[in-house]
Amino acid sequence: MPGSPLARPGLSLSLTGAGRRSGGHGPFLLALLVAALFRVVAALGYQPAIWFTDSITYLDEAVAGRPGLPRPSGYSLYLWLLKPFHSLTLVTATQHLMGLAVGVLVYAVACRYRVPRWGALLAAVPVLFDAYEIELERLVLSDTLFLLLGMASLAVVLWRSPPTPGAVTGGGLLAGLSIITRPSGVAVAVGVVLAVLLRVPLAGTFAWPRRVGVAGLALAGCAAPILAYGLWFASVYGEFGLNRSTGVFLYGRVMAFAECPKMRPPPELRRLCTRVPPERRMISQNYIWRGSSPLNRIHGSRYSPRKNRMAQRFALRAIAAQPLDYLGAVANDTLRAFEWDRRVFPDKLTYDRYLFGTRPAELARDPHSGYVNRMYRRAARYEQGPVRTRVSQPWARLAHGYQNVVFLRGTMVGIVLLAGLLVALVRRGPPGRLAAGPWAAAAGLIVLPAATAEFDYRYVLTAVPFGCLALALSCASRNNPGQINSPSVASGTVRGEAEGGPG
Repeated sequence: MPGSPLARPGLSLSLTGAGRRSGGHGPFLLALLVAALFRVVAALGYQPAIWFTDSITYLDEAVAGRPGLPRPSGYSLYLWLLKPFHSLTLVTATQHLMGLAVGVLVYAVACRYRVPRWGALLAAVPVLFDAYEIELERLVLSDTLFLLLGMASLAVVLWRSPPTPGAVTGGGLLAGLSIITRPSGVAVAVGVVLAVLLRVPLAGTFAWPRRVGVAGLALAGCAAPILAYGLWFASVYGEFGLNRSTGVFLYGRVMAFAECPKMRPPPELRRLCTRVPPERRMISQNYIWRGSSPLNRIHGSRYSPRKNRMAQRFALRAIAAQPLDYLGAVANDTLRAFEWDRRVFPDKLTYDRYLFGTRPAELARDPHSGYVNRMYRRAARYEQGPVRTRVSQPWARLAHGYQNVVFLRGTMVGIVLLAGLLVALVRRGPPGRLAAGPWAAAAGLIVLPAATAEFDYRYVLTAVPFGCLALALSCASRNNPGQINSPSVASGTVRGEAEGGPG
């Protein structure tokens, strides 16, 4: 158009150059910018953070500089690193950046294997735009750090095919860091090892020993942070471990079905029995936290070595005596992840903490609880200022309205996992092998909590990006641009630009 600014040659050349510099990734960069803006809205609406029941224990461990008993303290170590800034605003800001970084990793790995760029973008959309994911990043919780570590571990080992020894070791190291952040990182470690094993060539002399050796590198990398953390834990509590709650949480799991007449426990374990029929019992987590739980009526702290051992012996005996009931409880909780509507579960208090509400859960003093007051003082010491959540309008209303509409329903999660599995099985070959690691991680992250404790919606959120990556990679090009010494690498730049591959 004559006289239009777009008709000016200088500006036209500038726009063309910008398009080239983006390498055809403009739609993703735009999506990344919009996703960042939604996070800014959440940050303006809820300052400095949103609180969960576990938040104060993470801050307590960060301030005290000691490992926690109920769970590994990888996230507390991260809070400790940021402690000199005395800013929960900084903590949640970095968590928002982590969420965006996960989206970048999903997109980059998918593009690396010539998944069409629109497909790679779709794979990244849930972690970038799901309102519950954005809310999770504003919580003082380990999940976002865990998700970044887990996704980075798989991205490192998937980037080249076969992966280099350094990449294998680095991927294992990141998987180990995810385990000391959340124990369910075991599923990520399995995914990393599977990704390595399936992508080391079987042809040639000593093929299987080479595969085993490379898998050993991944396991060694994974073991390093676990060993270091276990030694730190032992130096404080006198026993090697990552926590002192495995038995306690498993006890809560089996109390959904355990019946002592069927188990016939020895006298010392009968104190953990209940006469309440399974259909009338409390939810599983209440058998951990409620004072009325048989476990909490036994003298001693909740995570004492004796209680943990007793709870574990009881739980394993229940599983051995009632295996079908155990599998039924695990299956029932696992299937909750795939329901269309979100139901209030495990209770309203927990469910509401995942919402952008007008009155989010507060961290406040309690005149009747010395423990809560002590934790409040720890949090205030970390922040060196007010720690109560300040709700600001209109940003909070915008975040609340957004959350009512933009989220991935459970049924959609199931479709993503099922489609990823079916496409990988049908296509086989390189795409199937690429998808196996992320798919195993996603499935494990959904099943493991149901098998060892109890279902919680936030555990599904960390599984979704792995499932989306698996589905994208199952659609990858068979002409693998990540293959070392592959002829496609030499000509991949030209063909990639024509076919929508890496730019």
